[in-house]
Amino acid sequence: MKISLVIDTSTPRTIAAIVAEEKIIWSGFHDGATSHGEALDKLIDEAKNVATFNSIDQVVIGMGPGPFTGLRVGIAFARTFAMARKIPCIGVVSLDAIARAASALAEMRSDFYVLTDARRKEIYWAKYRKDGERITEPAVAKIDQVDFENLPVIEFGFPDPLALVKSATRSNSVRTQPLYLRKPDAVLPKLPELNYRAMNNFDLGAVLEIEKELFPDPWNLAQFKEELAGVPKTRSYFVVETGATPKVIGFAGLFCPGGGADADIQTISVSVQYQGNGIGQGLLDLLINAAIERNAPAVFLEVRAENEQARALYTKNGFTQISVRKNYYQNPQPHNKRSDAIIMQKILGATHE
Repeated sequence: MKISLVIDTSTPRTIAAIVAEEKIIWSGFHDGATSHGEALDKLIDEAKNVATFNSIDQVVIGMGPGPFTGLRVGIAFARTFAMARKIPCIGVVSLDAIARAASALAEMRSDFYVLTDARRKEIYWAKYRKDGERITEPAVAKIDQVDFENLPVIEFGFPDPLALVKSATRSNSVRTQPLYLRKPDAVLPKLPELNYRAMNNFDLGAVLEIEKELFPDPWNLAQFKEELAGVPKTRSYFVVETGATPKVIGFAGLFCPGGGADADIQTISVSVQYQGNGIGQGLLDLLINAAIERNAPAVFLEVRAENEQARALYTKNGFTQISVRKNYYQNPQPHNKRSDAIIMQKILGATHE
């Protein structure tokens, strides 16, 4: 019997619970948007009095979306607790737990939306099927900027502990990074001027270094040469460089044979130290424009399920999830579990002459 310590601090309510399989053994909460730290300490002290506390064998933590400070409190505690006990810590989308509980309780008859308070007159939101499965990536916006399509809306609810545990078994709900969504108030240092241009064979040394930095199963030199051999007939590849002595810091590639066929994004990669500067957006814009120029009716891509940063970028640019390839990606040793690939699509509209 699996016993879970469940924690969520994504909303103004601090939640803690002990769940054994599909039964809540103990639960508690405290309301207060600015008191998550103090509240969580008190709730855990209460949980210690529960007989099963010493038998906890996994931690399930709500990863948001939510405000930075609240999320950080819960996630830091959950990870520390799990590390000390050498047990798994599984992060899940908090909105999914609200949706699953609502779907089970109300027997929804249509798609619906879930939203929570993001403060600053904004909301966190996502769209769900009537069975509680999420359709869109979580997002943040002002409420009047979201078209709810006259569908039911679950407003300002709180994650249900049992639903959080159930979400931990669903690949679409599991997340390894917090969903802060809103850009930080701090401003990143501005990079020297960026230069985007077509990739050539002389760039492949730098490209391979970035590829090895980012991926456990990187492409090799022969694969990149084969891709470049298809330029410009069926491929479009770009690099971005910076500095007085140009240094390649990112690259991207598109497969698009033309003739009315769909396009497929092969890769968008930015060296870790330069991420967060809008470079991925610049590369994505180039690929979408190349697809439009070749009259592609749609663009497809695949992305690791746990790559929340990339998925958020694609969602912001009009891509929607259409399917999942289970256990598609290899992970580095000693991890044996493979990662799912999320398949996303962007419709480009009518082709042009």
